[in-house]
Amino acid sequence: MPDIQFGQLQADLPTYENTGSIQVDNVIPLAVGYKSFPSFTALSSNALTNNATGLFSSIGDDGTTNYAGDQSKLYRMSGLAFSDISKSGGYNSKTTEGSRDFWSFTQFGDNIICSNGTDPIQKLNEKTDSLFSDLVTFTAKYLGVVRDFVFSGFVTEYEAKKSFDSNTISSNAITISSHGYLTGDTVVYDRNGNTALTNLVDKATYYVVKIDANTIKLATTNLNAVAATVITLSATGGSQTHKLEKSIIYNQRVKWSAINDSSDWTPSGDTQSGYQDIVGSHGSVQAIVGGESYAVIFMERAIYRMDYVGTPLIFQFSKVADNIGAFIPKSVVSFGSEIFFLAQDGFYKLSGGDTLTPIGNGKVDNYFYNDLSSDIDGVSSAIDPNNSIVVWSYRGAGAEGTSDINNKLLIYNYSVDKWATGSGLDLQFVSSGSQEAFDTLEKLDVLGDLDSLPKTLDSYYYSSGVYGLAGFNSEKKFGKFLGGSLPATIDTTEFQGAKDSRSAITNVRPIVDAKTSAAVTVEVTPITRSSQTETITIGSPVSIQSSGDCPMRSSSRYHRLRVKTTGNFLTMSGVDVTARPTGKR
Repeated sequence: MPDIQFGQLQADLPTYENTGSIQVDNVIPLAVGYKSFPSFTALSSNALTNNATGLFSSIGDDGTTNYAGDQSKLYRMSGLAFSDISKSGGYNSKTTEGSRDFWSFTQFGDNIICSNGTDPIQKLNEKTDSLFSDLVTFTAKYLGVVRDFVFSGFVTEYEAKKSFDSNTISSNAITISSHGYLTGDTVVYDRNGNTALTNLVDKATYYVVKIDANTIKLATTNLNAVAATVITLSATGGSQTHKLEKSIIYNQRVKWSAINDSSDWTPSGDTQSGYQDIVGSHGSVQAIVGGESYAVIFMERAIYRMDYVGTPLIFQFSKVADNIGAFIPKSVVSFGSEIFFLAQDGFYKLSGGDTLTPIGNGKVDNYFYNDLSSDIDGVSSAIDPNNSIVVWSYRGAGAEGTSDINNKLLIYNYSVDKWATGSGLDLQFVSSGSQEAFDTLEKLDVLGDLDSLPKTLDSYYYSSGVYGLAGFNSEKKFGKFLGGSLPATIDTTEFQGAKDSRSAITNVRPIVDAKTSAAVTVEVTPITRSSQTETITIGSPVSIQSSGDCPMRSSSRYHRLRVKTTGNFLTMSGVDVTARPTGKR
């Protein structure tokens, strides 16, 4: 029978007469076949203090520099070491699963600007500043740069802080004369340098329960505030001044700075600073993707394009898609004029700011949602332009009960429109980043066994500043996918060796182009069933011989072959099968 070529991953379709495959794991899709996928290699000499929630590579006069963020700190990478460059007092990112704060980074000239949605937007001038500092007083979850403007999305504004004396607390009530609060208002607690009140956390957000014009109580959620389920409060240390700061959340607001001035956010026709509330039933702002002439605003259930038109409007907003938006904020990733993201019904590509194309339908959409754990906001994404792939990292089957650890990848080659999966991983977070050049023997040692590397050491892949897949592992260390290949598994489509009869497969020859001088092991496992109503039978794996053959005896009506490899290979395109009819039964 003719060679059986490995088709594309179509895990959402039935096995039989599937023109692709239901399993394509730990490989990079190619126009023809697949190549091996490298493992993650930890590179940083030290770890972050807490779990990583952001990574950014700046481009400056001195090349690229990596910045990272976690719950309480911001870091700069020098060589292979991270140093803490947080503002005084650090940060208060939320870490509860389902409502985590992730750092959003952008670059505006020499300024690195970032925000976590809880603390004020931060700024660091790479040429003059040694530490980050507050850029503005408001917070935002998402940032981007459009032309000569810095943009923020999902904005929280704050009123002036109101003070109260801890001695006034009685029956869990706080006295603030003419406070002006309403039940359900959100406030941020500030211990003001004193010992925090019992059951309150400094810089945490709480909800007001209005008692009267001069007294309030606090609740942990809006629902508790409405139900008057309040926090038990008590003070220590005698008379002390504490403060509350009312916050107003504008979850549908995008706000932009003055032209060529990231420090000025006061709305003005002269400076062209302003804001726009994208009102409607399409949910909150989820991401901002900037550009030279336009930007794309992702809502939960809509997509808007923003074009610069100058005064008086400054920016014109037009809807690109309705009922399709970014389901998970960190699923949005872009390269050039193309943006990739996950909507509620699957994966999409947005090209040129206005052309929407489903890319996962009938391939991986159902597979992903069936495999995805409840840790939805833990999904992260990255671009690797060296291999023309985008990856999504998530916690899937096999990692239930773990926290902040992603064990799976979805891999999409946007140049050939093909998918693969990744498994057996141990990651917190993926992004795109660069690294210092591996130009000494000491630096090369971190890569492990040099013979197992996916590329030769003189490859540009290991040079300084090369942009590619990066992230953090469970030890909170930065790294890139530079190691030896992960064990790969590819299934063929289910086929009949002989039309309308049983057949016996006697030999399988995997079509694998191994890396020169590299040790590659291959085994083939037959998977059979006599009818479509039967459960499958998984046979014993057969290792490849020096001749390149995998001799076997596998008799059935329906056959599928599972090819597993270890080691680096350049391409694996299919199998050459020898089969003969065995008659009808």
